[in-house]
Amino acid sequence: MLPFANIDFYLLFALLVALLYGLKALLSGRVSLVSVLIGISLFYAVAYFPKPWQILLFTTYQCLFTWLLLFRWKRLHKLLGSLLLALPMVLVKLDWNVDVIGFAGISYITFRCIQVYLDGDLLRDKFRFADFIAFLLFTPSLLAGPIDRYERFKGDMDQGWSRLNGGALLSGWEFMVLGLLHKFVLAELVDRYWLSECEGCTEAWPMLKDMYGYTAYLYFDFAGYSLMAIGLGRMMGVELPKNFDKPWLTQNAPEFWKRWHISLGDWLRDYFFRPIYKSLSGVQRLRTWPLLRQNIALFSTFLLMGCWNGLEAHYIISGSLFGLYSVVYNSYQHQRKKLGWDIWKGVHPTVVKVLSIAIMIHLAVFALYIFSGRFPYIHG
Repeated sequence: MLPFANIDFYLLFALLVALLYGLKALLSGRVSLVSVLIGISLFYAVAYFPKPWQILLFTTYQCLFTWLLLFRWKRLHKLLGSLLLALPMVLVKLDWNVDVIGFAGISYITFRCIQVYLDGDLLRDKFRFADFIAFLLFTPSLLAGPIDRYERFKGDMDQGWSRLNGGALLSGWEFMVLGLLHKFVLAELVDRYWLSECEGCTEAWPMLKDMYGYTAYLYFDFAGYSLMAIGLGRMMGVELPKNFDKPWLTQNAPEFWKRWHISLGDWLRDYFFRPIYKSLSGVQRLRTWPLLRQNIALFSTFLLMGCWNGLEAHYIISGSLFGLYSVVYNSYQHQRKKLGWDIWKGVHPTVVKVLSIAIMIHLAVFALYIFSGRFPYIHG
């Protein structure tokens, strides 16, 4: 029973949330909220995960090596340490030992561990093992995020049982209802009455319908999941980060990833783009080429994003397309500031905004259609 996948999950967590608020009156001051959340997460993993030993084995590996890297192997190069934490995920992406360690959510747990490790100098004195386990296994964000940060999660845990109150319950319920509307009404309508007519088509007009239909479905489905994760998280005392913010009003590729899957975009910016740009800045031949350094780091970041989803051709091409969009926009902005050349010179700002949004929508829709694997001329 995967999170938010069927009615049994909602019934189970309705009971668990009610139990959690009941336990607040009984256990507050004697047992910490984080301990109870760990118990709930472990109960869910063992009782309802398809192969519970997979997630328990993987979590044990990640906890052990995160602790070693933080407190025993401090001098190990950050890249090697990150690769050590990413190794199980990479093996799964390569279809090695999938039956041993492969499960839904492995990438999100891996990214959380790498974040804690790379921020180790800031977090080492604040690190608590109980908070870390609860952070890794928090059920609402286990399958598809949002990707939280340890220090923010720990801040919630430090407040303890006070996080459970009527305001959090009501706010969480509002997010849950909005998420249910997105995922089980709007996404279902698109899937049933739009996509079902277009799948497998190779003619131009049906393919266009399929392309825009898939993007609408993906948005409603993924945004719905994120909203429900945020809602259930609030009910359980955890303020998960926002994952979508009107992405169809963006005017360029970098802004798109500040509004679409925000937590992933922010993670890649902080823990991949910035380190690779810093590393390139140390290369003697590139020191006088800041634009080239930026573009290499940008393209590499989006290529990684594509590979993170899988090593099939459609994922890699989709990530590369978003990388290309970002490189072109970044180069244009650089030349505009350096030379004063502007393709929109003399055009009314409102017209520029509308045209920019329209262009970005079409570019994003095409890249996401490639991502879907439904494009008939690219096969994984």
